[in-house]
Amino acid sequence: MEHPPAVGPLPPVIVPAVEQFRLSNGLPVVAIHREVAPIVSMALMVRSGSAADRPELAGLASLTAEMLDEGAGARDALAFADALEHLGADLWLGSGRDGSQLSVQSPRETFFEALDMAGDVLIRPRLAEGDWQRVLSDRRTSAVQRRDQPEAVVSVVSDRLFFGDEHPYGHPVEGFLRTLDRLSLEAVKRFHASFWVPSNAFVAVAGAFDAKALRDRLEQALGAWRPSPGEETRPVPPLPARPRLCIVDRPAAPQSVVRLVAPGTDRLSPDRPGLAMLNAVLGGSFTSRLNFNLREKHGYTYGAASSFAFLRLPGTFAARASVFAESTAASVREMLAELTGLHEQPITAEEHAKAQATLLMRVAEGLSTTGGLAATFGELGLYGLPLDDPNRFVAALEATTADDLRALAARTIDPGAATIVIVGDRATIEGPLRELGLPEPVICDADGDRI
Repeated sequence: MEHPPAVGPLPPVIVPAVEQFRLSNGLPVVAIHREVAPIVSMALMVRSGSAADRPELAGLASLTAEMLDEGAGARDALAFADALEHLGADLWLGSGRDGSQLSVQSPRETFFEALDMAGDVLIRPRLAEGDWQRVLSDRRTSAVQRRDQPEAVVSVVSDRLFFGDEHPYGHPVEGFLRTLDRLSLEAVKRFHASFWVPSNAFVAVAGAFDAKALRDRLEQALGAWRPSPGEETRPVPPLPARPRLCIVDRPAAPQSVVRLVAPGTDRLSPDRPGLAMLNAVLGGSFTSRLNFNLREKHGYTYGAASSFAFLRLPGTFAARASVFAESTAASVREMLAELTGLHEQPITAEEHAKAQATLLMRVAEGLSTTGGLAATFGELGLYGLPLDDPNRFVAALEATTADDLRALAARTIDPGAATIVIVGDRATIEGPLRELGLPEPVICDADGDRI
């Protein structure tokens, strides 16, 4: 083929109609009726996640979410899991930076029974001491194992260096071994009582539910969930001074995990659509500049990527790759060059079209399944975004030009502001890194403590 096919016109992204109402306890609900498959999904979002953890109690939000389905109502953990299996339902709990989540998906015929079980989880969790000891033991084991996982280590260290220990995003969601040792079942109960409340939550239901019965059944399952006084929010400290280079030494490691971390923006920023497009050009797809440079052109890695963390508070921009140890300095040089290149090399028409198509496809994918619909609208509720935000995002993508992207890069992407964090063999990589003109590195252990 002499010329590759061009990106053609893209079909419109259609956001379905929604119904909004509140339960008697004030819990807001968004319902999206969709008859494509006989499945119903629910995403219940709590607007408190690990950012609500005090630094010395990091991991509390995550462990609270994990404990809630360890038996609820009249069922212990095994009976609860067996009942879900009998219904053909999946129930998942988890916690991230900005929120915690309870998700349920089941066949249409059993959804309301699964909803009743979700109500038990929210309102009547058993929170038994025996379950707590088992869950805590598993988490402690995971915290130790994480130290041997370079990708996890570079994330932990990057966050600590960038945000600082007192910042809501400065600690891992799962906590440290030392903070887990301070946690107790009583702390879990307090977190549940303070933050898992209807005034701090939002529900999105999508799928082939009985529209006439939905409101009454939600009221029956969740109406007894009562508000309680929440905890006061803590002031957010300023970001600390950051080192230019940090190495976590892994003697004799054949690979280095490289992360370049720089300031980003927040979830509500009007720059988000443009930055998402800019990221697709730089490192957000297989054909991006970073991946082509490090993988296809130089063969340093199997893959390189970049991303923005669009969170409630300003997050980070990060470029990342796992590279051969002997190619570490060269990879850092090329990564910094690609960041600079966003200022100097015009965004081509092909790059612009691919970035736009990639992001439009991701929006469409999120709206194409019942689970995706519930998750999409659940996230809108989590961040307090308008329900037509997908339409606004698409309109912004379509209006953003290649020149807009280059101007945005000049304003927001600063290679000199990036902290370079590398998990690798210090004896192999430090000398060549210093030859790039980088300063003497800060040395940290796998938990981000400076050595």
